[in-house]
Amino acid sequence: MRRSNMTYKLYQLKFVSSHFGAGNLEFSESTFSADRLFSALVLEAIKSGKLDEWMQLSQSDDFVLSDAFPYYFSPFLPKPIGYPTFDKLDQNKDAITLRQEAKKTKKLQYIEYSMFSDFLNGESIENENYSVQMSVTKNRPNEDGGLFQVGIWLPSNESVSLYVIANQTPLFDDLMGSLQYSGLGGKRTSGYGGFELQILDLPTELAERLTLESKSPVMTLTTCLPIDGELEMAMDGANYLLKKSSGFAFSQSVSENFRKQDLFRFKAGSTFQQTFKGQIVDVRPEDFPHPVWNYAKALFYRLEE
Repeated sequence: MRRSNMTYKLYQLKFVSSHFGAGNLEFSESTFSADRLFSALVLEAIKSGKLDEWMQLSQSDDFVLSDAFPYYFSPFLPKPIGYPTFDKLDQNKDAITLRQEAKKTKKLQYIEYSMFSDFLNGESIENENYSVQMSVTKNRPNEDGGLFQVGIWLPSNESVSLYVIANQTPLFDDLMGSLQYSGLGGKRTSGYGGFELQILDLPTELAERLTLESKSPVMTLTTCLPIDGELEMAMDGANYLLKKSSGFAFSQSVSENFRKQDLFRFKAGSTFQQTFKGQIVDVRPEDFPHPVWNYAKALFYRLEE
């Protein structure tokens, strides 16, 4: 197994409220994928004159980011797709009980890390209520139809936050420290998206299971895409969901907004028989004056001992 020469840390983000849009202004997702954070860090790097340094770091083999997941006294991980395997289910339970537990499992999105091993071994896990979705009415003064609805995400209590995993470097720490004041997500001019940053050590077992290279079953912690030469291998025996990335590219160099190239990636929680590299993809529109980067490199969690 290849080992990184950089230390993984848990970057805790304590939001008051935020809007993580998914194509609908009236709805906010409760977490965000690594490409959203990466794009925000690109902007922070541009403001501080460190774009070249940031791109060099982020494109290095060792550096990886995870998606954001809930943190409620301890980290949560995404539900691994295709697990628990059939052989782990208690066959002594009656069919009705097994169906009820299967319905609970289907609704799960994230699992508290202390219960993750139990889940893999077939234990029934209840969903945690760690967030609140609500819609807020906003007004554009002096415009016809100026009222509009914005979906926002709120933590269910002051102990709830989000976190990402990344390799700690001075540059990454500086950019994250700056980003907490700029904010993350949409509608930042309305006061959403600011957060308080804390850098924490990972639980020891979780840190030991993070990997970039393994020939045993793994779960991706990043919404990611293998390089072309690895795609067929990655899909062999995989259990996955796909996520479409689209939207518009913005640039001070052009007066119009152009639609980025669509990109389909494996969602965090997808499981594979071995790791792959992933990539940072240029999704710029045709004839656009500069690259538009979509972060799709992968950090993995080993599912077996």
